[in-house]
Amino acid sequence: MPPLIAENWKSSQGTLTGTARDAIVLASIVFLAALLGILTRPMGLLALFWPVNAILLGVMVRRPGYATALGWAGAVAGYLAADLLTGGTLVKTLWLTGANVAGVFAGSLLYRFVSTGHQRLREPQSVIILLLICSLAALASALVGGIAAGFSLGQTYFSGFWFWLVTELVNFIVILPVMLTAPSFGKWHVKLASIDLKATSWGRRAPPVAALALSMLASSLIGGPGAFAFPVPALLWCATTFPLFPTALLTMIFSIWGMMTFSNGAPESMDPLPWMQSIRLGLGMIAMAPLSVASVTTTRNGLLQRLQYSVDHDFLTRALARGTFIARSESIMSQDGTVDGSAVLVLDIDHFKSVNDQHGHAVGDSALIAFSSAVASTLRKDDLFGRTGGEEFCVVLPGASATAAKMVAERIRQAVERLQIEAADGTPLSITVSGGLAVCSGDQKLSFDDMLTRADMALYQAKAEGRNRIVTDAF
Repeated sequence: MPPLIAENWKSSQGTLTGTARDAIVLASIVFLAALLGILTRPMGLLALFWPVNAILLGVMVRRPGYATALGWAGAVAGYLAADLLTGGTLVKTLWLTGANVAGVFAGSLLYRFVSTGHQRLREPQSVIILLLICSLAALASALVGGIAAGFSLGQTYFSGFWFWLVTELVNFIVILPVMLTAPSFGKWHVKLASIDLKATSWGRRAPPVAALALSMLASSLIGGPGAFAFPVPALLWCATTFPLFPTALLTMIFSIWGMMTFSNGAPESMDPLPWMQSIRLGLGMIAMAPLSVASVTTTRNGLLQRLQYSVDHDFLTRALARGTFIARSESIMSQDGTVDGSAVLVLDIDHFKSVNDQHGHAVGDSALIAFSSAVASTLRKDDLFGRTGGEEFCVVLPGASATAAKMVAERIRQAVERLQIEAADGTPLSITVSGGLAVCSGDQKLSFDDMLTRADMALYQAKAEGRNRIVTDAF
């Protein structure tokens, strides 16, 4: 387990500069998030919504390199600056800051014992672990915050402790999942660029969001002590439709809306503080439902994807398995058969049986893996590469002209020729490949089987002419 407070700030001036920059980043994040929370303080009391602790905990979990002594000092400075600049007294500010840091520190420590899968809520029990860690972090914070909350609210330590515990627990449950499941900052532009507006299934994804918005509106109009639970079916619908991060984001929006809408609706005969605590705790427990559904769904989808990948790909070379390759090739060729340029390349590793006989199957497997990697590195994204037999492979080049297909085939041959595989005794072993290329040009429409037959005939010719060459059958 890495240390909770890293010591890299001691090592060198270069590292100190980077750590100081991280401290400034943390101070800025904490300062801005704390100001947002302070704006929700009613009549100078504690904030109705305090996002900063959950945000800071999420940053520390996602970026453990920030957890240096200087990084924690930057976070403390952010807390102090936000509260003092908005009129907080020094004693009260110190107590509040101590309580805030205690909870985040405890949560950071606990998450060091949790796998990355659980940290990103991608395991079946991840949400239960999230609840446990959030509860313990809120408890650590409340043990200190009870004093500050007690004199801020003018009540006993126990009242302040309970108020702080509930508030911190709910804030952690609502906000932390968004922080843990959000795409990394460097991947946002990739995800945005990969969005295909035409391919996006708006017809499937818009209804649950609309249902959530309408149910929230209905809750506001109807009112009553149970109204905040009206959107639960829509939340569950969203959880079965969207991935983890959008579900966490929608759940957070619902929870914040519920806090702002129902926290101040206590009956005249009831103390508003217990009412507020009950509403918050209820919203926090409701938030667990869509998060759990989305987490389990993500886990299931991941398992199905891995299972499908293992079915579709050869376990050794990671090329497409024969059945999947043929099915996809037939589909592509049926669409691209009239395109000026489509090609099928059949490859056979020369004298591969002698490699297995002389050097053993382990070396043969290494040769197959190296060969597959060399071929895959020369292909385009839309090209198909499959293993059709022991040492036999096939490539489909959709939309490739005769000239382009010949260039790709020759690059593959040269890449394989340059390979150096280590034999059992440590000596380098070279392999070569023979290929038959069938190219369809003009307005002809040929099936995949037709082109495969012609490519096979060209391969036999390449072997007859001495191997380590590509023979083209153009028509």
